[in-house]
Amino acid sequence: MIDRKALWIFIAVILAMTGATIWQLRLLPDWRHMPLGGPGSHNTVSGLVLFAAPASLLLFWVSPFIQWLALPKETLPSLRRWSGKWIVSTSVFMALLQAFVLTRSLGLVSPSNLGMARGGSVMIGVMFMIIGNIAPKMPVPPQRNSFQPDSWKVSRMLRFGGKLFVGLGLAFVLGGILFPLEYWESVFGSLMLTALAAGIWYSIKLRHERSLQ
Repeated sequence: MIDRKALWIFIAVILAMTGATIWQLRLLPDWRHMPLGGPGSHNTVSGLVLFAAPASLLLFWVSPFIQWLALPKETLPSLRRWSGKWIVSTSVFMALLQAFVLTRSLGLVSPSNLGMARGGSVMIGVMFMIIGNIAPKMPVPPQRNSFQPDSWKVSRMLRFGGKLFVGLGLAFVLGGILFPLEYWESVFGSLMLTALAAGIWYSIKLRHERSLQ
């Protein structure tokens, strides 16, 4: 189902992330009260939130697995190539995110609140661009009955959605670095609404083109 090299990378990353999380929990005097801003911080959360990153990576793996169960056999080779790229990209992204959380909680890096906000915006943008680059390559099964979505429409929507995600990702990266914090809510909110409206418009456009054919 999955490219063997990608599978081994995923296993290595998930084991490393889980091991780092367990090691970090063992350093805490009380796992129920982990300093949110690093050593000395008065804001605490449950240490179990550290498992969010490896759990998210497992959820990313679920997507190609569900497709493997649903897609016909003739699409499995393309699914194997696509799932390999998807799993490697998300594994690297989540590993970097886990490394940042670990170094910050240990006090190795101490970014300001503004730095955390800008870094979060950049990370969201990078994730959007990863999705935008990989989603259009997702294998689409041929339509076999009226209950399945039109494969032609799905393929076109994936390509258009990929462009939207890449554009949003670039905007989040550049905006997170350059824009003053007070403009973020209005600018990023407007971008998200614009992307949603563009997706709805393109779906209606495809339906009209299909009806003409």
